[in-house]
Amino acid sequence: MKRASAPGAAGFCCGLLLAACLASSCTDPPGPLPPPSTAPSTAPSPAPVTGTTSAPPFARTTPPVPTSPIPSASADATNSMVFLELQASLEVFSRELISQGAPAVLMEARSGLQSWTSAAGVRSLESGLPVDASDPIVVGGVLRSMLAVSVLKLVEEGKAALDVPVSAYLPDLTGGVAGGSDGPVGDLSLRYLLADSSGRDSSRWADTVLIRVVERLRGAALIDVLRREVWGLLGLRSMALLDDAGAIPNLVHGYASTDGGIVDITETPPTAGQSPPRLVSSAADVNTFQAALLGGRLLAPSSLLLMKGMVSADYGLGLDQWDDRCTNGNYYGHAGDLPGFGTITMSSANGNRQLTIAVATPPEPVTAQPSAIVLELTNLAQVVLNSSCRFRFG
Repeated sequence: MKRASAPGAAGFCCGLLLAACLASSCTDPPGPLPPPSTAPSTAPSPAPVTGTTSAPPFARTTPPVPTSPIPSASADATNSMVFLELQASLEVFSRELISQGAPAVLMEARSGLQSWTSAAGVRSLESGLPVDASDPIVVGGVLRSMLAVSVLKLVEEGKAALDVPVSAYLPDLTGGVAGGSDGPVGDLSLRYLLADSSGRDSSRWADTVLIRVVERLRGAALIDVLRREVWGLLGLRSMALLDDAGAIPNLVHGYASTDGGIVDITETPPTAGQSPPRLVSSAADVNTFQAALLGGRLLAPSSLLLMKGMVSADYGLGLDQWDDRCTNGNYYGHAGDLPGFGTITMSSANGNRQLTIAVATPPEPVTAQPSAIVLELTNLAQVVLNSSCRFRFG
């Protein structure tokens, strides 16, 4: 499912590759790929952002849709021409999403010491205030990776085992798996719950059980566990659990369409009673988390390998993987799909090339079906990262 193409993404990605080819005056298929970057995976955070775009709020209509154009990025001479071309391609995609009714699109790309951010749209339809690249937004999917870190830390400490039934840690857990086809919940293992789950509802259900395990074994609320094990360690100040943190300044809002019109589902999502807390973060902090994870700062090497999964797999224990044509290896990260929001974060194995895109999606009726926009984001991220090394920048 993760390697499937969405119709809109296919045309856009072909255009992006053609534009990149024209920009580099190439007429033949590319030759041998360059070797992977030798930049150390544990390098400090990149230098401050070198280029930023920010669109003004869009005009209100009925239903409200963004209409203002997105200005071009500014950047200094340290950014290569190809990097600027790829920035322009990302801005085109952002403009298309805004024109389709997306309230906000936030991005951050990194390659070596080069970095770039883009922010388009508004924080909320009600306020009309323009978004900033540092604003927090719901980043579904990234929470699964952080839960995997917390679970595997428990395994490293001998407090949990991946193949022991969940009932060993939650003896009061009752009921069946969402869909009813996999038997009693208590018979499932942590490995099963961390593995890929299809569809929105089953993933949320698995995350809810994992949270209960972590909280039971740590004797603390999940938000306190994450603050101690991840956020505080890495200085991720924008990260919070929306349902536990109260009011969050500058939060980007998400919306759904109903028979009564457009409704804000940020604070009270339609499935609030059945869903785990939602992680909010800036795009930059998501990239910082991914770089630290892949650089070995959060887990032992053996645990990180479990998260990545088999080389030929699409998913490990908490990380998606995609083909990295730059290194003949894999990209790692996570796609996120929650009502009102879509996210993709993708990094090279050493964390040297990264892209995170977080979107408040165009308002649609809430369903259990995967979002086509998330497939578009995923395909776009893979094309951009592959193009970035193909033309040797960063």
